[in-house]
Amino acid sequence: MRFFLVFCSGFLFMQITTQASPTPLPVPKAVRIEGASRRKEVWNRLSQKEKQLAYHLLQAGRLGKDLLFLQNHRHGLLLKTFFENSLSKEAIEKTKKTLGLSGYKEFLVYAAKFLDQSGPYSSSNRKYVLKKVSSSKLNQLLNTYLSESSVTTKDEIQKLLLDEKYEVERQPEDPKGTGLELTGGNLYEKGVTGREVQEALGKGLESGLNCQIRKVEGKLICEKHTIKSLGIVGERLLEVTQHLKKAKDLALTPEQENQIESTIRFFEGGNVEDFRKANIAWVKDRSNSVVDFMMGWVEVYEDFLAKIGSWETYVQVVDPEVSKQAQALAGQAQYFEDRMPYGKFKKKFAKDYSPPAMMVYYFQEISSYRTGGYNLPNFDDIRRDVGAKNVIRLPLPGESESKDIQDLWKEVYDAFAPPEKKASLLKNREKAWRVLVLLHEIIGHGSGTYDESKFKKNEDPISALGSLASALEEQRADLTALVFGGDPILVKVGIYQDEKEAQEISQAQYDLYLVDFLRRTSGQRTFTEAHQRGHWLFVHKLLKRGAIEWTFKKPILRVKDYKLFHQVALDTLEELQRIKANREEEALKTLFETQAPLAAIKEPWAQSIIERGKDLKINAGYVEQPWQINSKLEFEAFGKETLESIAPFFSKMSAEGKYVVTN
Repeated sequence: MRFFLVFCSGFLFMQITTQASPTPLPVPKAVRIEGASRRKEVWNRLSQKEKQLAYHLLQAGRLGKDLLFLQNHRHGLLLKTFFENSLSKEAIEKTKKTLGLSGYKEFLVYAAKFLDQSGPYSSSNRKYVLKKVSSSKLNQLLNTYLSESSVTTKDEIQKLLLDEKYEVERQPEDPKGTGLELTGGNLYEKGVTGREVQEALGKGLESGLNCQIRKVEGKLICEKHTIKSLGIVGERLLEVTQHLKKAKDLALTPEQENQIESTIRFFEGGNVEDFRKANIAWVKDRSNSVVDFMMGWVEVYEDFLAKIGSWETYVQVVDPEVSKQAQALAGQAQYFEDRMPYGKFKKKFAKDYSPPAMMVYYFQEISSYRTGGYNLPNFDDIRRDVGAKNVIRLPLPGESESKDIQDLWKEVYDAFAPPEKKASLLKNREKAWRVLVLLHEIIGHGSGTYDESKFKKNEDPISALGSLASALEEQRADLTALVFGGDPILVKVGIYQDEKEAQEISQAQYDLYLVDFLRRTSGQRTFTEAHQRGHWLFVHKLLKRGAIEWTFKKPILRVKDYKLFHQVALDTLEELQRIKANREEEALKTLFETQAPLAAIKEPWAQSIIERGKDLKINAGYVEQPWQINSKLEFEAFGKETLESIAPFFSKMSAEGKYVVTN
């Protein structure tokens, strides 16, 4: 689990409209480059053995990234090769000449975003589309750099990049899978329909984390990914396990060795029970391994059934000193649980219960989108019986204080913050966000029980409740942070200096939450992503209760009553926990359909927010300056901090595998 109406004259009213056809995202005008020097500083802190371990984990992660490209689109790996080759040192000037300056600039940004997010889709479930590159010029490039691919494949790739109506979404946004055959994601074989999936499930089809649903002789099957899989999947997993076997001999603790060994068995045999064992060992290792990792098919946000996991790799470096604060917070889990509005569904932790919590530098993050932290495993029985591990992302050294980061947020506040709040938000942003993530991951996701009689043995309630439950769970964790963000216990554990600071940061959290909702709306241009759908639900409730209001001159959300804001958060937290605990599937569906409708993105207020934020630099995201660890365990960076200078080195972010995709 990861931390990621019409409004008129200040009053709220809702108009339910029919969801229009999805619209692709325009390619950003530019994208920020995250320099490699800060990551190098983290690398140089490691011992020789830690570097050796990290090297093999990083190589395994880069090889595994090909599996994510393949999950995100059936042509994902071909396009990866296409962009790397067409922008290589030898080809980049020819590509620029072919496309012309404006087309080339757009193509360059598109390629950078594609390679960064491992496919054509953003976290909002929308693809980017090229508008300044003509069909004929793109065809020239495809014929040059994908010469061995079939005409059909190249035609589909061209439509993916240029056609505003073709495979706009990665996955269907209807819980029943309506329109699955029109989407571009590759968790389900192209052409399989949502109705076919539902019928097959009714006849006994079982989906799972490491599946692709395919049609074989007219029947849907779950094809598990293992080293024995045909083609690129089997080859990459074999290469991944070879590096993991070398990493196993370098494990920093016995539990980390167990984690690596179980992960290898999972990739070799495909039995999810081995992945469960890997997760248990990872939790038990706590923060004892300075180089920590998570690898495999993990989160299920990108499956409309919330069953199939997306490939992820996190290789992270633990900061032991800073982690003491997170661990102190984790030790207060029972304090928070006793104050939750959960009724009979409160947990009773063991007297010495203190779930592992650590502050880390993300050294390698391979995922469909970036996160501020995560809380795993997602197996609820393991969370209940063993515990969960909380990972909180630290900014790389010097990142928070850098002028370019400060300027990004100033631009956001100019667009979406009440003028009188800007100075306070700039001052308190980093700490308010840190506290939100700490409480979200460590306390929120780990809280509450449920009626086990309503679920199968070892069944995860979120998977059982379907895709809307991901939005419920992420918002439940957010609400925990908003309810307890100013609690006096945070002074006791050392997060705040005194209660005055606690109150100041808590109010800043509320202000920032509204700004962030507007900023995300402007960037994602949809409410479909799980975290944003939950935010939209809560914002609607705040408006309806009068805790927040719209300003008149330009639509900006302002907190009207901080105490009422807190009460609405408490009441919504109670409601979401009740739905989860009692498996109230119809209540969940009705709640989001009526109070967080996707169609509201077409309303005038939302469109004005999108228009105002269309050129915000923060919405364009960032890509990493290419880097790698060489065989001598030396950190190497390539290019400079401009997009054109790093483009010829995009391939440096990939590990060299033996298998080449050509079709």
